[in-house]
This record gives sequence, C-alpha cells and structure tokens, in this order.
Amino acid sequence: MPGDDSTIGDDPLADGMALSLRLRRDFTVTDADRLLAVARRIYREIYPDTSAAEAAGAVSCAAEALFVILEHVGLLGDAADDRLSGHAADGLAVGGWRAQIVIDEPAPLSPYPRSDCLRRGDVFALPPRDHED
Repeated sequence: MPGDDSTIGDDPLADGMALSLRLRRDFTVTDADRLLAVARRIYREIYPDTSAAEAAGAVSCAAEALFVILEHVGLLGDAADDRLSGHAADGLAVGGWRAQIVIDEPAPLSPYPRSDCLRRGDVFALPPRDHED
C-alpha cells in the first residue's frame, strides 16, 4: 500500500532464530529454442567436462533451463552459497535452499513492483494443482 513502509516479519533479531526467504521472480519465455540452446551452453560452462549430448539430456525442459541460468548469474547454487557464507563471521549461518518453478502462473507479477502494491492475497500461494503426484 502506498506510504506503508512496514515490513512483515519485523521482529528484532535474536540468536538462534531461523530466517526463511521466499523469493519469487516471474519470467516470460520469448524464444524457447534460443533459451534452451543458451541454457545448454551455460550448463557446459558450469560443468566443462560435459558433452553437448550430456548437456542436452541435463537441460531438456523449462525448469532445468531456468535453474541453469539462475545458477549462472549467481541467484541460486554454489556461487550464491559461497557469497552468503562470507557473512558467517557476521553472525549469519547459511542453511539449505529449495526452489520451485511454476509453469503458467495465473497471476504473474508485474515487472514494475509498485504496480502490484494494491494486489490482494498471497503472491506466494501456488496455483491449484490439476493432478495428484
């Protein structure tokens, strides 16, 4: 809400408290073939002993392509963990992480954060599942 600078979870820091970050970024695929090719090339950069065929097998869908790109830019994976672990001496111990790709989110976030300020509901709520696993 405009003018509302409060933070959800504005509890004071305390030793032993567990902090969890739920990060959501939405993307639109504008060129699937090119994105898949680039993700496979990046996979081979991250894992240099990998053949083109192995990269094609490892990066074969939307989620895998996005995870590889996010790892490459340092938002997920070893690079992010290494940078965050540099704060251990400052009192922040890095825990584990999980990420999930949601396909065809019915209410994607706007690229302009302020335009979503009046959005109601939980922006982290997952869309209803069509089937059981």
